[in-house]
This record gives sequence, structure tokens and C-alpha cells, in this order.
Amino acid sequence: MENTKKIQELLMNAIFEVFEKMFFVFLEPLDEDVKYEMIASINFIGPIKGDIDVFFTRDLASAMVQNMLGVDEVGVNLKLIEDCAKEAVNMIGGNFLQKYDSSKVFDLSIPVFKNESGVFATQEIAASETVWNLSFESNESLLGVKMSIS
Repeated sequence: MENTKKIQELLMNAIFEVFEKMFFVFLEPLDEDVKYEMIASINFIGPIKGDIDVFFTRDLASAMVQNMLGVDEVGVNLKLIEDCAKEAVNMIGGNFLQKYDSSKVFDLSIPVFKNESGVFATQEIAASETVWNLSFESNESLLGVKMSIS
């Protein structure tokens, strides 16, 4: 596997770029677990194979919908949140893979959304894969991103 620090940097740049340009959400790296309320996931295959899971708090997902679609808080519903979360993970995946190697072709799956709660542990490590666990904060809302490459 290539330099893991370089891959982490490319992933972080992709996350920042997507959230800042598409959702007008400015993230700060954080080194703590994230209590999430929903997950959006995507898989990719090509020269490398892997998956990306994004763990959202409801507050952050609601802010993303409001900023992207120009609706007020009352106009935010679960369907809009689901669409926005799936679009976010899709754009993160595409942005990361383009930065990783724009000369190669990668296939991205259709994003999946789960309305479930839990705790995303940033210290979790999988033995058989290379895994990056990143957490972020924006206006007291939290976000977790896990990417694994096998």
C-alpha cells in the first residue's frame, strides 16, 4: 500500500473541499469519538478497492441541507437529509479517487443511507485492511469518516 500519510492527506483534502464548496460547512479536525445518528456509505473498485462511511449527527446533516438547498430549518425532512448525505459520500469518494489517481478508472457504487445511531470510534483498527478514521467538528456538530482499502 502506498504511503498511508499521503492517502490520509488526500482524503482530508477531499472532505474539506466537498463540505466547504458544496455545503458551506467548515470542518475542523478533531480527535474524539463521534456519536452519530445516520450513516452514508459508498464502495469503489478499480486499481484499489475500498469503501467510505460517513457518520453524521442530525444537526450537521440538517445544516448541510439548509445550506445546499436554501431551505429553512422547518423545510428539512428525512428524505432531504438522506439525499444530501448520499450526495456527500458520493462526492467525497469521487473527489478522493480523482486526487488519488486521475489517470485511472474507478467504479463507485450507488450510495447507501442508514438512519441509525451509534458511536464512531476514531481509534478502531481493522487488522486485515488499511483503515483511516477521521473525525471533525463544525459549530459543535460532529462528523466521522472511515475509509478502508483492501
